[in-house]
Amino acid sequence: MTTERWTRRKFLERATTTTAATGFMLGAKPFTMGPSPNEAVTMGVIGAGIRGLENMRTILQVGGKVAVVCDLYDGHLRRAQEIQANTPTTKDYREVLDRKDIDAVMVATSDHWHAPIALEAMKAGKDVYCEKPMSHTIPEALEMVKVSRDTGRLVQVGSQSVSMQSTHKGKDWVDAGEIGTVSNVQCEIYRPDPVGAWRYPVPPDASPQTIDWDRYLGNAPKRPFDAARFFQFRNWWDYGTGIAGDEYVHLLSRVHFLMNTQFPVSAVASGGIYHWTGDRDVPDIHNTLYDYGKFQVVVLANLVSNFDGGEIVRFMGDRGTVVLTEDSATLLPYDEEWNYFYPLESWPRDLRQAFIAAHKADPTADVGTYEKQAHRKKQSLQQTAEGTEDHMRNFFECIKSRKPPIENVDFGCGTAVACHMANTSYREKKRVFWNAQDMALTSEPKFRYLKAIID
Repeated sequence: MTTERWTRRKFLERATTTTAATGFMLGAKPFTMGPSPNEAVTMGVIGAGIRGLENMRTILQVGGKVAVVCDLYDGHLRRAQEIQANTPTTKDYREVLDRKDIDAVMVATSDHWHAPIALEAMKAGKDVYCEKPMSHTIPEALEMVKVSRDTGRLVQVGSQSVSMQSTHKGKDWVDAGEIGTVSNVQCEIYRPDPVGAWRYPVPPDASPQTIDWDRYLGNAPKRPFDAARFFQFRNWWDYGTGIAGDEYVHLLSRVHFLMNTQFPVSAVASGGIYHWTGDRDVPDIHNTLYDYGKFQVVVLANLVSNFDGGEIVRFMGDRGTVVLTEDSATLLPYDEEWNYFYPLESWPRDLRQAFIAAHKADPTADVGTYEKQAHRKKQSLQQTAEGTEDHMRNFFECIKSRKPPIENVDFGCGTAVACHMANTSYREKKRVFWNAQDMALTSEPKFRYLKAIID
């Protein structure tokens, strides 16, 4: 077993190189100037729930400043002031965007507010750190790409899996040809507990007096106040994007990063509500098969039971497999133990000996010398950083340098489209296709497009 310590400098060098290699922002307006290299980045926090407050702490930990916090629940605003005393607060995100002292905003609202706020922020001259998924719909994701190009504002999507040390080590192995040609990727996510299934407790003071319910609904259908729909928004399509938007995006971000791709060709999904019944409409089991033209990806998502825990992505090539978890990367070569001894045992002795003699140059065929050959060994990396700090640090560096961040708007659009394809297939009970030439979801493939991808 081998380990490797990834320094922040090494991560930032990889982030810059990979962004340049995988960026899709051809024809984009040059990114406008940000703060000088010696200045701290000043942020406005929009959405101060569970993830928003985690990100607020990260901003402060990596040397940024938080100038104002916006949320629709009084309790979240009070909690933000416990993290940083005397922080100005508001329930109107437009007051954040109007401030001239802010370089960027961090958006960690419910999914249906991600794109509307991010779009307004870019038009107001702010860079954006937007939690995943980047959008609530495919048209919103495409609009974010357009506005980022038109305004020159940066977008970093908050899937910190792209910044994990294990992800970068896996990419090193794949790029070096350690596992050969990858034809299949297996992704799994298991979250069987109430918190994993978004059954968060509702604060006892939740009421129309402490929550701006009408503002929260936004473009969602109007309905009477319901605190569960505010604090457990991922359980409903009106405000969230289900397992795909919450969890697929981490898995698929790793897939797109290591495989240097942006969109699937097609997706077919199935699932249902098997355990977490009640007032909800998103599935607790959601499995999807993606076709990327030259390889396939299967995602198994389970909020009901557990197996091996957490998040797993396996890149399966013809020479080995790379396994990524939330805290490790492992290289498993295929030539450690196998040879032709088993089938040759069924041959007569003379034929077996003739075969072995004729294949002296092939140690897997020459069973007499196989064990004397040098074989590749299993390798592993134990991660020492969770990823969010490096992800935010990369965003800050890019605000100053004006280079695209590692999970830029185009990368985020690709994973958002893939997640929405899984949801569309599940809800419409059919296979769906993505036409990257027309940037549109279709029910039938276009032959020329598929042929170009496969060729």
